[in-house]
Amino acid sequence: MSEPLFKNGRFMRLWAGQGVSFVGDAITMVALVVLVVDLTGSAVDVGGVLLARLLPTFAGPLVGVVADRLHDRRRLLVVVDLARAGLVSGMIFASSMPLLYALAFLLGLCQTLFNPTIRASFPGVVGGGDLTRANAVISGTFSCALAAGPALGGVIVAAAGVDAAFALDAATYLVSAALLTSVPMPRPPGGGEEANFLWELTAGLGYLRRARVPLAVVVGAGFLMLAENTTVPAEVFLAKQTLGVGDAGYGMLVATWGAGMVVGSGLMAALGDRARLLVWYLASVFAAAAALAATGLAPFFWAALCAFTLAGVCNGVDNVSTDALLQKRVSGPFLGRVYSVLFTARTAGESLALLSGGLLVEATGPRATYVFSAAAVAAVGLFVLSLLASSGRQAAL
Repeated sequence: MSEPLFKNGRFMRLWAGQGVSFVGDAITMVALVVLVVDLTGSAVDVGGVLLARLLPTFAGPLVGVVADRLHDRRRLLVVVDLARAGLVSGMIFASSMPLLYALAFLLGLCQTLFNPTIRASFPGVVGGGDLTRANAVISGTFSCALAAGPALGGVIVAAAGVDAAFALDAATYLVSAALLTSVPMPRPPGGGEEANFLWELTAGLGYLRRARVPLAVVVGAGFLMLAENTTVPAEVFLAKQTLGVGDAGYGMLVATWGAGMVVGSGLMAALGDRARLLVWYLASVFAAAAALAATGLAPFFWAALCAFTLAGVCNGVDNVSTDALLQKRVSGPFLGRVYSVLFTARTAGESLALLSGGLLVEATGPRATYVFSAAAVAAVGLFVLSLLASSGRQAAL
């Protein structure tokens, strides 16, 4: 009989460590932007520092090989958390942009090492327990941090300055490292074998190409990030210019997405392993398309808020379903590599979305951008459905 999730001490410690570091990450993002503006006053430098933190993600497939061949994933996770504590502490003493760029890049590299490794460790930590509920709890915690962290960061920066915010984030990484130290993580099957690095990378990509359901989910994740995030540059214009609700209304609109993600994660947590994951995944994609279209066409602000909240709910369901599907369907020795490809696909989609979304708003306006995004999301859903159908395993639905 499987151990109840909330009586699993290993998972509870992992969850607590992730929760505090999620909040710290959000605080640091606010402090970092404020510091860059104080040093240069340049929006270009703000974008450049954020991009520097994003760039290492494109090396994700290489990192995935490391995650899969390790004897001791826990040691890597603890070392990375300690390194992140040191890097964030270094920002306290940074007084030049080249140093900030370097620190941001190294933080991104640490994140690229940490994320696929800890996701690949989930099945071993949860054991025979409820993987869907475990992913929903972590995803919901991340969504809460995403909603509350920036506000908390703003308060801390305003009251005590950016140095205090960086120091607090460094402390959260130390807490996470201490908690992870006490979380036993079974060795991955085949981990630590001395094999050719390039061969292992090729083998991982070959495995993903043949594993039709994981492939459909990973490809879909990248395209969904591209399709959905084209609306990010449109949000402020829809709120302030189209609907006329000002800065406060813009803040409310953005916050509803995060609130919806919390609800979506909570829904999946309630369902747990009873959820038919592919059904929920596909339903969330098509419902998100409808919700984005409704947001763009909303005649009143409250209608846009309701529709955008629903889109956030769908995003929460999608995130949990994706993680649980991969952890259940991918063979253990390949899980780190598959997750690293997933994170790389999402980063590529997000980068292209932020570039193309601004151009789309300029060319068509905010309402049309949301409608275009909705059509693109629906097209992605049909594409993923076609990939699943081609596998000949529709019965898995």
